[in-house]
Amino acid sequence: MKYSELISFKPIESTIQLVEGTKTQSGVKELVQTYVMSDSMAESLQAPVIDQLQMDEVVDNKGVFIVGNYGTGKSHLMSVISAVANDAGNLQYLQNQNFAKRMEPVAGKFEILRLEIGGVTMTLYDILFDYIEEDFQRRGIDFKKPDYSTVRDNKKVIRQMMEAFNSKYPDKGYLIVVDEFLAYLTSRDERQLVLDLEVLRAFGEMCSKSNLRIILGIQEKIFDNPKFSFVSETLKHVSDRFTQMEITKEDTEYVVSERILKKNPEQKALIRNHLEKFSSLYSGMSTRMDEFVDLFPIHPAYIDVFNKVYLVENRHILKNISRVIRDIFDKDVPEDAPGIYSFDTYWPAIKGNGLLKSDVTISKVVNASTQGLSS
Repeated sequence: MKYSELISFKPIESTIQLVEGTKTQSGVKELVQTYVMSDSMAESLQAPVIDQLQMDEVVDNKGVFIVGNYGTGKSHLMSVISAVANDAGNLQYLQNQNFAKRMEPVAGKFEILRLEIGGVTMTLYDILFDYIEEDFQRRGIDFKKPDYSTVRDNKKVIRQMMEAFNSKYPDKGYLIVVDEFLAYLTSRDERQLVLDLEVLRAFGEMCSKSNLRIILGIQEKIFDNPKFSFVSETLKHVSDRFTQMEITKEDTEYVVSERILKKNPEQKALIRNHLEKFSSLYSGMSTRMDEFVDLFPIHPAYIDVFNKVYLVENRHILKNISRVIRDIFDKDVPEDAPGIYSFDTYWPAIKGNGLLKSDVTISKVVNASTQGLSS
């Protein structure tokens, strides 16, 4: 029996880019159609994301951070949310009907500005308002940002921006979606970061005073993050104006099982019969058999460990799993072994990556393992 007989393999080999992936309607449709979401994830999006976007009820709306490690689908999720918020016609392409129902109050209610920042030297004020100016110019809206050195109130500038927007779109909201934001924050020194965070706080606060909404994608939580302890007081003020939604290990597991490694009931039964012969060899396999079956032939620990490995680009979990499955797809499942692949299968890739060896910690482990084998 081959692995190809037990799974319906649909690889994920490309990284979703928020701006590039949404440039065409066909690209938007594909992004919406291919996003896999569990009912629990749809529910977890309600309070920190959807409730903050809606404009029908008077609430204390806040800005939104979506937190997800590299390769966990953060950019894909933001693309889907913004696509539906921009065009209610995209609701029909959502796979999860629970999520589609929850998104109805915001569907088609927004004009969208999508952007990626990364590590650049400009102030956050200049970055955001330069993008906004360009976007408004394309839309035929007259707005010029004041020089940052003359600004005494960030909220006043945002208010003037939204007044200009409302003159053309009186019944629409303006949703700004920003990706790769953590790279930008970590490149700033203390004084720069304090000023940037004050601008960010103003945008978050204006979400409750206008039809402006903002979503930012980050790889790690920033509130209570030791990396930003030197601006902890400023971050406390920002946290009052933003919510956080984190893509969890369980969310990633669901994508792996339902998109990359989807199985029908017959295939699951065959896998269960095979794994039960080896359940005594794996701690917790008997009590977590459903999880082992759903993720077969990937060990559940694979995702958990990859979320903790700080190898930058090599943390693309879904892409790595796709590569593993492609290599074994046409091979036979061993009869005398579980045939499960865990995080240790990525070790040869680490050893063979010359760039990673420049990391002192990694080079020490590689050298120690090589010496151990030679002795």
